[in-house]
Amino acid sequence: MKNLFFLAVILGIIVVGAFFVNGEEYIPNAGGNSADIGKYTPVTIDTYDSNRNKIQMTFTHKPQRVVVDELNTMETLLALGLGDSIVETSVSPKSMSYKRLLQEYPEEMAKIQKKTVHSLNTETVLSANPDLILGWKSTFTSILRRPTGWWNDRGIKTYVVATSNHILKHGTIEDEKQFLADMGKIFRVEPKTNHLIREIQDELKTTHEAVRGQPQQRVMVIEVIGRGAFTNYDDGWLVGDMVRSLGGCMPVKEARVGVEGLIAENPDVIFVVYFSDYQKDIIRNIFQQPEYSSLKAVQSNRICLLPFDCMYTPAIKTIKGIRLIKNGLYPGLSDSGKRS
Repeated sequence: MKNLFFLAVILGIIVVGAFFVNGEEYIPNAGGNSADIGKYTPVTIDTYDSNRNKIQMTFTHKPQRVVVDELNTMETLLALGLGDSIVETSVSPKSMSYKRLLQEYPEEMAKIQKKTVHSLNTETVLSANPDLILGWKSTFTSILRRPTGWWNDRGIKTYVVATSNHILKHGTIEDEKQFLADMGKIFRVEPKTNHLIREIQDELKTTHEAVRGQPQQRVMVIEVIGRGAFTNYDDGWLVGDMVRSLGGCMPVKEARVGVEGLIAENPDVIFVVYFSDYQKDIIRNIFQQPEYSSLKAVQSNRICLLPFDCMYTPAIKTIKGIRLIKNGLYPGLSDSGKRS
C-alpha cells in the first residue's frame, strides 16, 4: 500500500511539472509552443466585448493561430513580422488590397498558415482552431454572429479594436497608439511597436513647432453618397482628433450635408474620403462642377482625397493619415508623406 501511495505522489509531481515550467503556467493545446514555455510573462490587456463594455484579457502565451478581420489589423501584424501567426483573414485574395499586401509584404504573406482564404463565419473560424480573434465589434455582432463571451468560453481570446463601430464616443490618436502598444505586448514585439508610436509622436511634435502661431483652419471631412449628397464626419470620429491635433477644427455636426450646406459652411479645407482608387477621378470631377466653384477649398485647390483606411481604425496607417491631413492643412510644409 505504501508503494502505491509513493507512486501516486511521484505521478502527481510529474503531472504538475507538465503544467508549470519555470514558474510559468503551460496550457496544452492552447496555441502556444514549447519556445514560449518559461519565456512569456503573462500580460493583461484592456479591450472591449461585443456590447462595448471594457474588459480585460490575459494572455499566457504568444498567440500562434490568429483569425484577423479587416485590412488594417491584418496589415499591422504583417508589418510587425507576424505573418506566421495568421490562420484566417477576411481580406479576399481576389481584392486589390490583398494583391497590394502580396507586393509590400511578400515574405510575411508567404508565412500565413492557411493558404485558402474563405469568408469569415462561425464555421470557418472554428475550423481554423484559433487562439485569438482580432477585429472590430462588428466582427462578432454582424459577421460571426457570436458575442465575444461565446468565443472566450471556448478558450479563444478576443481583441476588439477600440476605434471601431463607435465603441468610443470620441476616438483619438492615443487609442491607435494604444492598439499598437497592445499588439507589442501580446506578441512580444515591443521594440517595433515602440518605434511606430514614437514616429507618430515625433510627427505631431514637429508639425506643432512648424505651424505655431498660424490661424486655426476650418475643416470638413466628407464622403460622397449620392448626387449633391455627402456624409459628414464630425469631430467625434478619430479623424476629428487628427485634425484637432494638427491645429484644425471641424465645427459642422450634421451627419449629412448637401451642396448648399457645403457652400454655407465654406471650410478652408475639404477632405473627401474614398474607398478605392477608381473613386478618385469621380470625386475630382464632382468638385469641378460649377455649383462648387464658390468654395474656398475649390478656389485654393484644397479638395484633398483621404483613403478610408487612413482615417478609420488606421492602426499601422495612423502615421500616413496624419501626414495626409497635415499636407492638406499646410501644403507648404515638406515631409516624407505624399498627398493622394
